[in-house]
Amino acid sequence: MKTDAIIFDIDGTLTDSTNAIIASWNRYLDSLDCPHCLLDADLAGSLMGKTMDDWAMAVLPSLPLEEAREITEVMEQKENDEIRTNGTGLYPDVKETFELLSREYKLFILSNCGRGYIEAVMSYAGIEPYVTGHLCFGDNGLDKPDNLKKMMADYDLKHPVYVGDTARDGECCRIAGIPFIFVSWGFGDVPDAKYRCDCMKQLPAVIETVL
Repeated sequence: MKTDAIIFDIDGTLTDSTNAIIASWNRYLDSLDCPHCLLDADLAGSLMGKTMDDWAMAVLPSLPLEEAREITEVMEQKENDEIRTNGTGLYPDVKETFELLSREYKLFILSNCGRGYIEAVMSYAGIEPYVTGHLCFGDNGLDKPDNLKKMMADYDLKHPVYVGDTARDGECCRIAGIPFIFVSWGFGDVPDAKYRCDCMKQLPAVIETVL
């Protein structure tokens, strides 16, 4: 059965926003009176792909989750502003591959990121014309497996594939019942992935092999 849609993860798949996140979050964290943990590359990398609740508790571990989330929502907006102003570490050939794939498939982006982040990256990358829809944890508080199921229902997707960079992405796909394509340039390693892509230009050919 032919693939009818491609759903992309964003961090580690389309972009590496580590520098933008660290810069914007740490500036705001340093302005707070409450105890906090500053981000570095290791901590930020370990949180990529996790929900914003996980990010909130990592940088503000002494606060109740609800209070920590209120603070991190402000930092999420500052992060989005940073990306719109100074850009992000976009991986090679993203725009060109999206343009090519959009001729044959509906394209979506789904992540555990905060609200507005996907839109900021899409704007910087220039891929908005090629994306049918997007969804994230910040929109509704749902983790990736539930949002995958929601997106499939909302857009009546029969045979989508998900493109991501971590074992967690693969597990989410297993729960949602859709094929997973592992990209090797991101934050994770999935040595037993059934489908693997080693550069963005390979992706159209890999998708054709998905059953």
